[in-house]
Amino acid sequence: MSRHAGNSFKIAYCGIIVALSVIAMLAALIPSFTYLLPAISGLLIWTIADQIDRKWGLLSYGSSALLCFMLIPEIEANLFYVFFFGYYPIVKELIERIKPKVLAFVIKLAVFNVAVVIAFQILCQVMNLDEILDGLESFGDMAVYVLWGAANIAFVIYDICLNTLFTAFRKWLKPRLMKKLK
Repeated sequence: MSRHAGNSFKIAYCGIIVALSVIAMLAALIPSFTYLLPAISGLLIWTIADQIDRKWGLLSYGSSALLCFMLIPEIEANLFYVFFFGYYPIVKELIERIKPKVLAFVIKLAVFNVAVVIAFQILCQVMNLDEILDGLESFGDMAVYVLWGAANIAFVIYDICLNTLFTAFRKWLKPRLMKKLK
């Protein structure tokens, strides 16, 4: 799609993608989808940034985040969508422009870890997750650090998968969509 497409098309496209994003988040009520569907919703919102521009993508992210908090009762999925999965695909490529690549990687890890800490702190206040942390004590003092390390490994895998999905969208799906829109 041209960066100069009409505003009515942009608004319609954003509306459809925001609606799909919120619908995907509805399935986050299924416990095993708590992290998967916010990631998918963020990827949907990224298509707006890729097709139109980042401003429209970020506005759509804000709209979808607000709608999710109003409509979706799954607090954990909403928090992780708002604090990380919703905007990260949009800003990822900006961060990757930073040189050297090691610095870009450190910044991406910092963004992830700050987001996780903020979301987790809010969850602890809202859902009394301190009881869950007390349950982890039976696994030893290192349990929280092992989980945090596993989360960072999962983030690196997610980040690599995003690169593959971005490429697949741009090379395979986007050309087919453009043919349909002409």
